[in-house]
This record gives sequence, structure tokens and C-alpha cells, in this order.
Amino acid sequence: MKVLAPATIANFGPGFDVFGLCLAKPVDVIIFKESDEVTLEVEGFDVPSDPEKNVASISAFALLKMLNMEMGFNMKLKKGIRPKSGLGSSGASAIGGALAVANALGVRDKNLIIKAALEGEKAASGSVHGDNVIPALFGSFTILKSLHYLEVFKLDVDFELVVVLPEVEVSTRKARSVLPRDIPLGDAVKNLALASALISALKEGDLETVGKLLDDYLVIPYRKPLIPWFDKVRKAALDSGAYGVSLSGSGPAMFALGEDLRNIGKSMVEAFESEGIRAEYFITKVGGGAKCSDV
Repeated sequence: MKVLAPATIANFGPGFDVFGLCLAKPVDVIIFKESDEVTLEVEGFDVPSDPEKNVASISAFALLKMLNMEMGFNMKLKKGIRPKSGLGSSGASAIGGALAVANALGVRDKNLIIKAALEGEKAASGSVHGDNVIPALFGSFTILKSLHYLEVFKLDVDFELVVVLPEVEVSTRKARSVLPRDIPLGDAVKNLALASALISALKEGDLETVGKLLDDYLVIPYRKPLIPWFDKVRKAALDSGAYGVSLSGSGPAMFALGEDLRNIGKSMVEAFESEGIRAEYFITKVGGGAKCSDV
């Protein structure tokens, strides 16, 4: 079988560890079939080819362990999402590996699939967070209420956005390590207001208002030392007509909403280049989640 596992935008502005947006592209592709042994072949971006160290196979093993089953498999991972890009690269591979085994065994329990994928995500980032694997599986825009007992709210939205990917890396593990355990009450209230209003604007299809609600007071201010170019690139996007702009996950990718997405993307790339950082942009749209099909 073939599994297409999409890139995602975690946090989506003020929704740290809660909001997630599925993208139509880029995607990881996993070709999977049962076997008497376990083999893993990797193409594309450089990730471990050892089944014990690769996120996709770790998630596959995790699901088998949860089911108290043994199964060999041949897995070919065509890595289309750049690691440490802020686009849910490890989350996509994780959900892809878990979903491949689930479909091979006829498992439809999304709670189990997510739990298995989170084991892969944990191996990659050092912590369990579901704001990439959840939208990668469910598609569209997701609100993660609980991981302990899976509870997800989904909004079906449809819009285009521009994503800018600079040639720098930001480790999710390191980006999470700089966050404080306690935050000022006023900042929490600001994010709560932004997040609540953003959901309302998404439901109404008011993309311009959504863009104005992408600020964040809980995470990005503390990650500024890791992303010193953020304010300059954000200003370039807004000056070129963007409704709003924010960091994708822990970065370095950034995304923007607006009308002239091509011009916005070019302006953001130029801002990165003025800082001595090569970058590229692409225009994508909201995706429908991971897909399985026969090869």
C-alpha cells in the first residue's frame, strides 16, 4: 500500500500545542508491504535508515506492540518534508508509519493510531505533543482538547496560504527547552482572547480577520533568540499586504495569509536574504489529511 502523510502547521498563531493546520503539500510517501523481515529504505531528505531509529518505523513498531502482535514489513520512505523545518516533518512520518500498519491489520481506532504516532514523535522531539500528528491524520484545522483520552475538534476550512522556508534549522527539542514553566497571567489572557476570536473568524470564513489574530504571547517571545530574523521577515510580509504572518510550529518556516500570496512570499524571501539566509517560498492550501491507497 501507499500512504501519503502531509505537512502541517502546529500552533497556528496563538494555539500552542492545541491548534494544527493540515497542508496539501509537501508530503511524505510511504510504500509498505508485509514481509518476513523488517527493512527500511529512505529517499529524499536525510533521515535515519535504521528501523530502530526512524520515526516512521518506530511508530509502526509501537502500534504492533500495543496490539500485542508481531509482523515484518518492507517500508520505503520517500521523505518530502524537510526535517527541522517547522512543517511537521517527524509528525508526518510518524502518522504515516502508524497508519500503514493500521491499514495492513484493519485497525480503524484513531486513538490507537495517534498513540503509536506519538511514540515516533517523542523519539524525534523528546516530548509528546500532538499538534502535528493530529491534523496530519484528521486533515483541515484541528483543535486538540486532550491526548490522554483522544478528544479532537475539527473545523473544515478551505483557503490558500504562502509558506516560506529558509535554509536554517530549528530543533523542536531545543525550541521547546527554552520555554518557561510559568507565564504572566496577562499574556495568558491575551492568547486566550486571540485563540477564541480566531476560531470564530475561521468558522465565518473571514480570512482577513484570521490573519490579524495570529499573534502569540506565550511561545514566540521566548524563542526569539533562536529566530532573530522573525520580526524583520514578519514586517516585510505585512508591508507587502499580508493579513497576518506567524511561525510554523517551532520554525524556521513561516506562513502568511493574504490576497497576493506570490508577492508576499517574494518579499519574505528577500527579507531573509537581506539577513544572509537563503530561502524559498511555495503556495499551498489546506489539506485533507493522510491518505492510504493500493500501490
